[in-house]
Amino acid sequence: MYTLPRWALLLLGVYLSSTVLAAKDDELGCISGDCVNGNGTLVEETERGLRTYRGDFLNEKFFGFGRLTLNDEGEVYEGRFMNGKKHGRGTLWTKKGDVYMGNWRNDRRNGMGMQAFHVENFKEGRFTEDTLKKNTENYYGEFKNDVFFGEGTYRWEDGTQYVGKWAANKKHGRGYFDYGTGHKAWRTFEFDKRVYDERFQF
Repeated sequence: MYTLPRWALLLLGVYLSSTVLAAKDDELGCISGDCVNGNGTLVEETERGLRTYRGDFLNEKFFGFGRLTLNDEGEVYEGRFMNGKKHGRGTLWTKKGDVYMGNWRNDRRNGMGMQAFHVENFKEGRFTEDTLKKNTENYYGEFKNDVFFGEGTYRWEDGTQYVGKWAANKKHGRGYFDYGTGHKAWRTFEFDKRVYDERFQF
């Protein structure tokens, strides 16, 4: 049986390696459309691995409506962008089943939104925001720079809810617990520490 000489095998190895690298390079950059001022698809290498953006561009930045996928982490955002950052209304979901639907500013959750946790079998278009609010563990209310801040409602899986003030993801100020029994248990908190109890209200 004929075998290639050693020098031929080395040359073949170099050729195959360069071909693989070239194929990888071909997968990066603007792979379709207009990624400057238009609509296109861009693949980039980042600190969090490869990411793919499909959507609108302005001056080479994500601007308008688009879909951003962190390929290695399984995180997807679909919504509005401005100057390359999430800005406006959008939905973000992770492979763990955490889902955020709401407003963004400067790449962070800001304004009104709903953050649901551990959503089983999440698929695009399968669940409405209202469905998630009523059936999952979630927070619905105001956000500031990615944290619960202002007025908001936290719902646990058993249906218990806390409605009131928040700061830095913690209950902060006056609010009440609703256990689904028809009465409200009012409390005052300082960063999750209960400092005052009021009488039940029916």
